[in-house]
Amino acid sequence: MDIMALNYKPLWIQLAKKGLKKTDVIVMAVLTTNVMAQMGKDKPITFKNLEKICKALSCTPNDIISFEYEFEKEI
Repeated sequence: MDIMALNYKPLWIQLAKKGLKKTDVIVMAVLTTNVMAQMGKDKPITFKNLEKICKALSCTPNDIISFEYEFEKEI
C-alpha cells in the first residue's frame, strides 16, 4: 500500500538559504509555537497558516511543503 507523507523539507531549506530561524518565521508570519512544533513533526497545518507563511516569506506552498510516497509492506 502506498502512503503519501507530508514533509516540510522545502521550508527548512528556504530558511537556511535566507539565514532565518524557526523563531523568525513564527514572528514574521504571526504563528503560534504549536504550529511550528507541528511542522517540526511533519504534521499537517491549516491552509490559513500556510498562507501566512507564504506571505511572510514571499513564496508559494511548493516552497514550503512536499509529499513523498512511503511504501507499506503487506503482510
